[in-house]
Amino acid sequence: MTRTANYVVAYEATDRGRDAVQLGVALARLTAAELRICLILPTSSAVPAKVPAGASEYGSLLAAQGRDWLSEAADLVPSDVTATTHLLWAESTSEGLIRASVQFDSDRIVVGAASYGVLQRFTVGSIANALLHASPVPVALAPRGYLAPAAISRITCAMGTRPGWKALLESMVAISEGLPVDLRFVTLVEVDAARSGQAIDLSAASAAHLTSVVEHFEKDSTSSGFVTTEVAEGRSVEDAVEKLDWRVDEIALVGSSRLAQPSRIFLGVTANRMLHSLPVPLIVVPTAAAANSPS
Repeated sequence: MTRTANYVVAYEATDRGRDAVQLGVALARLTAAELRICLILPTSSAVPAKVPAGASEYGSLLAAQGRDWLSEAADLVPSDVTATTHLLWAESTSEGLIRASVQFDSDRIVVGAASYGVLQRFTVGSIANALLHASPVPVALAPRGYLAPAAISRITCAMGTRPGWKALLESMVAISEGLPVDLRFVTLVEVDAARSGQAIDLSAASAAHLTSVVEHFEKDSTSSGFVTTEVAEGRSVEDAVEKLDWRVDEIALVGSSRLAQPSRIFLGVTANRMLHSLPVPLIVVPTAAAANSPS
């Protein structure tokens, strides 16, 4: 029997939690996955029965409130997406989400940006930051105010030239398997105006690398959308990202830093800088995750 993919969605009764549900819905529609909407409560509130009644009642009241919040989360999921809700306890939210991803054999964790982000861009809060340095599965980040489109029409993969790019490429093959979605491979080039000759050489080398990337990709890909490449130049990574055109129904994909432990995420400097200017959801893929890449 074919396994159905599922995604853990980090929910809280805030705009950030609702953004995460919206991105979960968008990704579920893209890959026919199911959602596991999880609300993590602190174990310090799950008071054992031996303590005074007042403290125990507080834990029960908090659990009841959590179930009410999860009911609200379920109401945000449209009828074309299958979702279940789960009230979990853990020392920290990030720990609880990682444990949930293992418990449910999930393909990725979906979280919202910090609530104080501006311009519908990313501000990585403590929960997302912890996941981006420890998660064993890809982490999908929703920009502030994100709304799920009827369908995602394009996936952009930010592809570097350093060792490890083939693992990210295999993840791109897996996530786009059988989908009629457009695919774009981009490389970001920081242009130093004082060294224009070097910039030209770097851009030409990046374009040649992307040609090689597409050749590798098309050997294994079963997607049916258009495949394009683009070298984005800018005075900085942030500037290069802003010079790219972005669709409102698009997602981006990046790999982990080479500093990451095997099968774990560690957000690299370039990916972190991308977040400052990226207007679309971002999926960060763990190092060497290609062997069990998400659907």
